[in-house]
Amino acid sequence: MFRLALTLITALTILSGCALDKEDEVRAQLSEWVELGDTYFFDSSSTCTAAVFHTENPRISSLLKPARSVETGLKQLAAGQPVVFKVGGKSPNALVEAIMSRDLPHGISVLNSGLAGVNCMSELVKSIYHQAIMNPSSRMAFIPEGDGIMIVDAQAKAVIYVRGNG
Repeated sequence: MFRLALTLITALTILSGCALDKEDEVRAQLSEWVELGDTYFFDSSSTCTAAVFHTENPRISSLLKPARSVETGLKQLAAGQPVVFKVGGKSPNALVEAIMSRDLPHGISVLNSGLAGVNCMSELVKSIYHQAIMNPSSRMAFIPEGDGIMIVDAQAKAVIYVRGNG
């Protein structure tokens, strides 16, 4: 009986170590670009990460280079630089479609991260995420290192982070 308990504890310890991200690491990375408040939601598994942070100040730092066109953003991504898309009137969802139509490999990478992250979300967080990616006033940033996506939704006062492992 003791052996079984020890085996289960060991297995759980190993599995818990298989998360893609740790909350404090995601928070530290995103805090370079946007002021984060309390964590509303965080979940990370071996295949995905999803996080939602509250923000009173949704301004994105100038340390994250803006792209005012899809073409400019793609050049920054090709150079391995993180980029925030500030393309007027386009929701993050519309931006992903535009990226896919111009550069399929980068578009698929962005799409995969956004879709994989959904697997780590509760139903309520999925709803918040869907509203944010459909909102033309939301800003989407793509972080090539780790293929992460950050959505800043000023209306919801939320910073959403998603990524997948592939």
